[in-house]
Amino acid sequence: MAAAAVLSMLLVAAAPSAQAEDENPTLSVIYDAVGSTHVGAQVDADLALGPTEIKVVMDLVTAQIVDGTLTIPSKVMNFDIFGIPSRARVTMTQVGPVTGTLTKLPSPRQALSLDTQVKYDIRLSNVEAKVFGVWWPLAVGSNCHTINPATINAKSPISNTTPPTGYFTINAGGPLVANYTIGNFTGCTPLNFFDIPGFFPWFGSVPINALVPGSNNTLELNLSNPRNGDGL
Repeated sequence: MAAAAVLSMLLVAAAPSAQAEDENPTLSVIYDAVGSTHVGAQVDADLALGPTEIKVVMDLVTAQIVDGTLTIPSKVMNFDIFGIPSRARVTMTQVGPVTGTLTKLPSPRQALSLDTQVKYDIRLSNVEAKVFGVWWPLAVGSNCHTINPATINAKSPISNTTPPTGYFTINAGGPLVANYTIGNFTGCTPLNFFDIPGFFPWFGSVPINALVPGSNNTLELNLSNPRNGDGL
């Protein structure tokens, strides 16, 4: 029954663009996406996500997201390394498509629970530390990235209230939240603070894998402004 209700919503949203002759007709939609992620472990800092777009293809028969892209612009993240102001460019490259499911909620009308999955290779570059009031570059290697892509399972934060909040609708969008793990990195050079002239910290050099990997990472994303995504 729930699947039939979702299908009905998808068909209404798709008309008249859905192709009836297809065995499994689809609906392509583009949403504006903006939010942030908090990287835990020893980094303990926030990174802005977007503004960008998420493009999804919804299967009108199964009520699943069968394809999609969420390009995250490269950003500089500010954080501390043992109390020393630092920054690095973070580049997240999507690996594989965005997939997911849509589930009809009892109320309100058109309210859905959206569950998505997407993977990203995370790359670090241009690492710098601020010492003596000057930003000093710290060599991190030309190919410092996660061994395995980080898997992000983002879903609608449905509340237990009546009516609920945090739901998704095809014609408006909605919020998504996630907790995810960042695994170990490869291709990275330990950050050598002895390269900074006249600076002799007690910790010397710091491996990236002593700072970044961990499971206590969170993400918040808001989708809005839906529009036709035919041609995705």
